[in-house]
Amino acid sequence: MKTLRHFLSINDMSEEEARVIFKKAEELKAKRGKEQQSYLGSQTWALLFKKPSTRTRLSFEVAVRELGGEALFLNSQDLQLSRGESIEDTAHVLGRMVHGLIIRTYDQKEVELFATYGNIPVINALTDDEHPCQVLSDIFSFEEKRGSIKGKKIAFIGDGCCNVAKSWALAAEKFGFSLWIYSPLEYFSPVKNAFVKNTTSVEEAAQNAALLYTDVWISMGKEEEKNKRQKLFSQYRIDRYALSLASKDALVFHCLPAYRDQEISSEIFDERKEEIYTQAENRLHVQKALLAWIVGKI
Repeated sequence: MKTLRHFLSINDMSEEEARVIFKKAEELKAKRGKEQQSYLGSQTWALLFKKPSTRTRLSFEVAVRELGGEALFLNSQDLQLSRGESIEDTAHVLGRMVHGLIIRTYDQKEVELFATYGNIPVINALTDDEHPCQVLSDIFSFEEKRGSIKGKKIAFIGDGCCNVAKSWALAAEKFGFSLWIYSPLEYFSPVKNAFVKNTTSVEEAAQNAALLYTDVWISMGKEEEKNKRQKLFSQYRIDRYALSLASKDALVFHCLPAYRDQEISSEIFDERKEEIYTQAENRLHVQKALLAWIVGKI
């Protein structure tokens, strides 16, 4: 009997498995529009979203369709979940009707419950704790341009407690790179391992970094903290000075949406928009490969 695979956290796959996915993503990107793969032929995958989305929804819907499957978008407010039906009951029913589930929600426990009770593959498309699909694709995007990330210094600038930063911190140990988080003291990373360093000094974080990475200051669900965060994070941004400290060939990534002249200056965003848009595009290719891996086709 085939083992059921889930992707709820960066910790749910080994570096070796991730590299199998990267190799397939490279192939799928090169062959897009030239050769159709039917890894999800005759399958229907549900996308259950509680949070707004642009790149995640687009990339997964297109990915499922380009792999020969059907994508069914489910707004959580239209389901009985919104009226108090249990996740256990919903998962059992979904598991008898669809072949896989992609979830974008708040609580990490929800994706874990769907994986426990649904008896179908479950992918975490973002929770408050992690954004593993984003960071898996980010590492692919870095290596596409600069080779192996192993041994490199990566600078994350902004909220070290956000879901993207947490997934980066877990990935640092798995892939063997150094992650420096430049953040206010109270937003230092909660992930503790030998590859993660926290600092309130941009010089420490950005000096000789191979990648400067940032995310929004105000994550979804944190809107009530807007004024506090805008004041506290005002210096924690990618700007000309931060970039001047990094390696001469350093990349600049932003997982988007971007709020120019907050977490990244307009000047730097416009200079590096091709890198950032390619980073966004690669979500499609990596998630196609991830889906192929999830169903055991690679």
